[in-house]
Amino acid sequence: MIISHAPCVLQRAHDFSSSDHRSTGPPPPAHGTTTLAFLYADGVAVATDSRSSAGKLICSPDSRKAFLIHSHLLATTSGSAADCQFFGRVLARECRLYQVRNGYMPSVRGAARMLSVLMMPFRGTDICAAVTLCGWDRDGACICYVYNDGTRLCSDILSVGSGSPYAYSIIDDGYKPGLNEEEARQLARRAVCHAGRRDAYSGGFVDVYWVREGGCEMDPREDLAQLYERIVEEKRLRNEPQKLPAP
Repeated sequence: MIISHAPCVLQRAHDFSSSDHRSTGPPPPAHGTTTLAFLYADGVAVATDSRSSAGKLICSPDSRKAFLIHSHLLATTSGSAADCQFFGRVLARECRLYQVRNGYMPSVRGAARMLSVLMMPFRGTDICAAVTLCGWDRDGACICYVYNDGTRLCSDILSVGSGSPYAYSIIDDGYKPGLNEEEARQLARRAVCHAGRRDAYSGGFVDVYWVREGGCEMDPREDLAQLYERIVEEKRLRNEPQKLPAP
């Protein structure tokens, strides 16, 4: 059973002071980040950048944008760090209560439905949270996206955040069903890396996670700038014409 009431301390948008209202210029991006997930042969490949920003200010270059809900369910976050952490903790509690009552954890789609119901009472507030749930359940690997207005959807490929258009361009070019682990690793790293180079609100480090039947694992994080230089150099060497030996 999910707790249906929401904290009453939040005010609606029109109740807040408008002293910082911007009358000119484009609005700041609400999800300054790059997260992605896609299915591969053995489960779900997940990758994120590590840059946290507030408006035009970089608050932290090495934050973590993915955390465990339980041993077989990983959540990536985009939006307000506080809001995402709040909903992540509540969802972890609800999944644990579900397990106590039923003897097993909810499916990935079931967890997404729980999170959607938890977020619905906050419609119309300044809550800003977009969560991608990547997990393994009785039906195999699954990826679900939940937005702070209660919207949810499932797909084989998902990317969220201000850098997602750049990440999608790389994934669309290199993705195919049934990728092996090394192919998935190279594609995920390259997608986040290129997004970080093109999007001012993404950057820092590249974190790659794996969600398999045995649980969740994480690769060592890599510096995005150094990784980009290495990728460019590898591409240059591949495209460099081979010199024929002298006669």
